[in-house]
This record gives sequence, C-alpha cells and structure tokens, in this order.
Amino acid sequence: MVAAIRTSPLYPFERRLMLGLMWYFLRDGLRVEGLENVPRGGCIVAGNHIATCDPPLIGALVRRHDVHYMAKAEAFRNRKTAWLFAGYNAFPVARHTADRLAIRRSLAVLAQGRVLIMMPEGTRSPDASLQRAEPGIGLLARRSGAPIVPVGLWGSENALPKGATMPRRAEVHVRFGAPVRLPDASMSNQEGADWIMERIADLVPERYRGIYGREDAAAVTAAAP
Repeated sequence: MVAAIRTSPLYPFERRLMLGLMWYFLRDGLRVEGLENVPRGGCIVAGNHIATCDPPLIGALVRRHDVHYMAKAEAFRNRKTAWLFAGYNAFPVARHTADRLAIRRSLAVLAQGRVLIMMPEGTRSPDASLQRAEPGIGLLARRSGAPIVPVGLWGSENALPKGATMPRRAEVHVRFGAPVRLPDASMSNQEGADWIMERIADLVPERYRGIYGREDAAAVTAAAP
C-alpha cells in the first residue's frame, strides 16, 4: 500500500527559500525558457542532471505546490538531511534497481494530478554531458500515460560543482520543452527512456548531448533491449 500523497507543510517555505537562494547567487544569470509548457494536471518533468541543485531548481521554478521528487535513498538515512528532503516533497528511491514502492508512489503522484520531477539518468553526470538513462522513466511514462515535459539544463555544473558546499555565481539556463507522450505504446522501458532523453538532448547545446547527440543517438536506440 502507498500512503496518501500530500504536500508537505514545509514545502512552500522550502520553495521560497530555494527561490531566494537562486536570486542571491544567480541574480541576472538565470535564464528560463518555456515555463508555460508545464501543463495543469499530472505530468512528469524530466531533466538532465549535472549538479546537485538541478531537481530543487526545476521544482522551484514550477509554479505549483503539488510537486514531488524522487531522491536517492541514501539521503534519507541521514537525519540531518532526511527532514529537508521530505519537506521538499521528496521520497526515496533505491537507484539502479526496480524499486516497486517508489514506482507505486510515483504512479500515485501522477494519478492524483500532481507533478513528478525526475532525472532519468539517476545520478549526476561526471562531465555535464548526457548519460544513458535508467529505464524507470520509460516504465512510468508507459504505465501512467502522463505527458512528459523535457527540461534541458546547462551552466548549473558551474554554479554548484561536485564537492562544493556553497553555490557560485554562474549563468544557468533552464529550458522547458513542449509536453510529449511516448509515440509507441509497444516501446520497451529502455526505448522509452532513450526517446525521452533524445527530447532533452534537443533542448541543450551540442556539447552537452553526450551519447544522445546526433551521431550517437541511433546507436543508443539500436542497443536498447
């Protein structure tokens, strides 16, 4: 059983805090496009992952309070961070596994018309280029039928480099694409995940596209199980 999905009473405060930090550290350096593409009702907002701040950054920009996140289970094992993640409407997921509880919770979030923010790669990219997606987002897209809003980020790897404890001034771009749905219901989970990553690749500069660049995308798709 999955507990009823609710918005944490801390979420409005934590969202305002994130917006305040964005203004202080980024100021005129934040470039946001396509925010109007986030629809009403349930949807998956999926972005590339190049810095720790990416998920809360995307969530703070979405003008809704019914926003929920997957976060690595390790973050909930530390009492000092568990309350912070839970207050930001995050729930744990065991990475690189078929976490059935996280899948059920994600489907419940979408069924209730809420927003689910996911980073399909499952972890930060070591070089800011797109990495192979985990199949989980393909599974959720197929089972839920929810629209997917692809998001391309670049520059956040300079604002909060790996190992840094405080953000730095940097120019950060967040581009929200038009909502899409998987074009073929018979796609495998991995094929669906790769297709979504290709939509994300369309939104970022060429140097960030990694294995989903024009020359590599066909090979990735062909290798999908």
